Amino acid sequence: MKFERYLTLFNIILVIGLFLSVFLVYEHFVATPSEYCNFGESFDCGIVNKSPYANIDGIFYLLVIDFGWPLPLVDISGLGGIFDILTSVAFLGFLSLLFVLLLNNRNINEDFLFVSKDKKDKWIKIILVFGVLFGGYLFLIQHFMLKTYCIFCIGLDAVLVSLTVIALMNKR
Repeated sequence: MKFERYLTLFNIILVIGLFLSVFLVYEHFVATPSEYCNFGESFDCGIVNKSPYANIDGIFYLLVIDFGWPLPLVDISGLGGIFDILTSVAFLGFLSLLFVLLLNNRNINEDFLFVSKDKKDKWIKIILVFGVLFGGYLFLIQHFMLKTYCIFCIGLDAVLVSLTVIALMNKR
């Protein structure tokens, strides 16, 4: 795939992912979930986005409450304020995609933040592979623990898989 076509396709899908992430952040923090994200018992974004798994400390919830592991229950999001935003999985996903967008669209001959110019592609691939793996974990939570799905979360998972495939195919 030519580099220009790769970059255009990659950026279009990336922007779609950013919009999905922004919507999921909104859904996470709004008092009542949107009705257009509710398609019955099997598809309800409100249940997924309001669950204890919708924050990073949801991993501890899974291990301590659901699996009964003898670990301390970490509840960073319960501190409120900025901690609530920073521990939101949707917000962290948005920041990750934004970082990939900025990293991908910088001039090839310059460094970006702490990433050197010769490591940009490697960083993009690592971030996207981690995103796919974490998205898989969240999908399993939806399937086995919540027994309902968020259609926008599944859309974001599809975006992450698409971006990862494109990034891994790219030979810049």
